[in-house]
Amino acid sequence: MQQKLNDELSHVFENAAVALILVDKEGKIKLINKAGEDLLGQGLVDVCGKLAGEAFRCVNTFINNYTVCGEAEACTHCPLRNSFEGTYNTGNNQYKVRGDLEIKDEDKIYILHLLISTALLNIALSKYVLVTIEDVTKEIDLQNELKEREKQLEDLLATKNKFFSIISHDLKNPFATIAGFAKLLLEDYSSFTDEERENFLQIIINSSENTYKLLENLLLWSKVQVGTMNSNLENVYISDIIYEAISQLRAMADKKNIQIEVSIPNNLSISLDKFMISTVLRNLMTNAIKYTPKSGLININVEEIESNIKVSVKDNGVGIDDENISRLFKTTEKFSMQGTDQEEGTGLGLILCKEFIDLHKGELWVESKKGKGTTFSFTLPM
Repeated sequence: MQQKLNDELSHVFENAAVALILVDKEGKIKLINKAGEDLLGQGLVDVCGKLAGEAFRCVNTFINNYTVCGEAEACTHCPLRNSFEGTYNTGNNQYKVRGDLEIKDEDKIYILHLLISTALLNIALSKYVLVTIEDVTKEIDLQNELKEREKQLEDLLATKNKFFSIISHDLKNPFATIAGFAKLLLEDYSSFTDEERENFLQIIINSSENTYKLLENLLLWSKVQVGTMNSNLENVYISDIIYEAISQLRAMADKKNIQIEVSIPNNLSISLDKFMISTVLRNLMTNAIKYTPKSGLININVEEIESNIKVSVKDNGVGIDDENISRLFKTTEKFSMQGTDQEEGTGLGLILCKEFIDLHKGELWVESKKGKGTTFSFTLPM
């Protein structure tokens, strides 16, 4: 009867759907079932007497072809080792503890996501730990993929909402302003003074220019979103496009008596899409002028950092508080401030800048202190 029971238990062990590994007091493998052999890609004859990390080919197991499983500092965080030792030393069984192993298979390194259960067994007056291992890598990878797709869908929805928000609100209001003041001038022209008429015309001009900039950014942004805007890389001197942007915005800066200082290394060339990076520079410099008070200062600095160039546009303007900094580059957020001369913003320029810098595989970030000024910086790989 006992022999038959032992045979049945042996059959259950061997054919269990999950990996079962019996280890001794040193954590060395004594027995393994078929599912365990499939998981390890090795038979019992190959893994018997080995530590689990060595059997799994953990990246921390071998250094210069020497086996050091359990000796590396990273081994203190090994989920297999910790589960085994916890059960062996305390007698407390563990159930489906989540753990990750970094595996090296020839020249490929990948992550195994595991659920580990342990049970303390007494066999022939000796203590062993039965380790049950479920490989949930496919499930975890699928969950991560679903989360990524969910994020992409959220971004697409936010983009659509941003697009319609701009059309329904940001475009509607300027046109209403233009139409309203134009109608006043047309119907009651003679009842206004020359100064009042000039003020009305200036409001119409400002609204028209801001609406044009918004439409321009909106069209560019829509091209990026639908993937019809490709990079046209060419080698250019970074100084050329910076000075060109300054020239285009000189009148805007002079109107507020803002000084622009530039520091650029000589003959620094880089491969980039001239149109995109020119657009980024104009947006950042326009913002700097807009949010800097009269007689202020803007510094444009370029430097080489390892294999990148870093461009910074720094102003001594009104600055941005910490709460709003996190909102600047998000399509899900609506954020725009009036300039120091009540200049209007579109709320789209910085988002477009980030899209263009991302297309160049660079980074864009901001540092600011309320009342002290703001520095926008971006890097481009050389």
